[in-house]
Amino acid sequence: MNDLGRLACALERTPLPLFSLEHDGKKIIATQLDLFAGTPVFYYANTNEVKPFLGYRTTSFGEEVLLEDSPTNPSMVHAPIIELVKFPQIFTKGLKDSFSHKPQKGQKFMALQVKDLVNLVKVASYKILFEEPPLPIFVFPSLKKWRVGSFTRMEDYEEASIFFYYEEEVKPALNFVKYSMTKADAALTNRTDEHGNFYVKLIRLDQTHPLVETE
Repeated sequence: MNDLGRLACALERTPLPLFSLEHDGKKIIATQLDLFAGTPVFYYANTNEVKPFLGYRTTSFGEEVLLEDSPTNPSMVHAPIIELVKFPQIFTKGLKDSFSHKPQKGQKFMALQVKDLVNLVKVASYKILFEEPPLPIFVFPSLKKWRVGSFTRMEDYEEASIFFYYEEEVKPALNFVKYSMTKADAALTNRTDEHGNFYVKLIRLDQTHPLVETE
């Protein structure tokens, strides 16, 4: 839930709406972030309960994510949670495949490997120049390593994003990347309040991203 809260709320002008659903006896909360071949791509987390809002804030120790009945806490950013009765069949099948760790077949996002974290952050943060939120960076296991990457469209008319990534031997444990354009330097951090830096959020996935090339 921390990763989902960070994805929906951290560094966003307006928090992304969240959707709750019960599937095969499991409660999930999800948000839609990208499109692939005209179909929305959802990211989700399991939960024991559902409330009308999710509250998020960064703290000196990391971050705090709470499910709340009302958005009245002024120290938190709140995302609305919309309860759904059911997903379309294509998403229901995706959930079944995810729960069973079944590999996704068919077309996938093109993957391009960059040299290191600094070069990846250049991809993820370029929208800041246009006064838009930075793109999230995803972390997931792949072939005994950890892929760290971000989806972006090179042109607005392209149908699908390209996944730019680099690889780490160890899973990154911190929640953000701070990037200094003047020094061309990037480092992992849990803070987002140091002046002179841009920040990009890291979202850790439990499984290999099912729509990204891994070979």
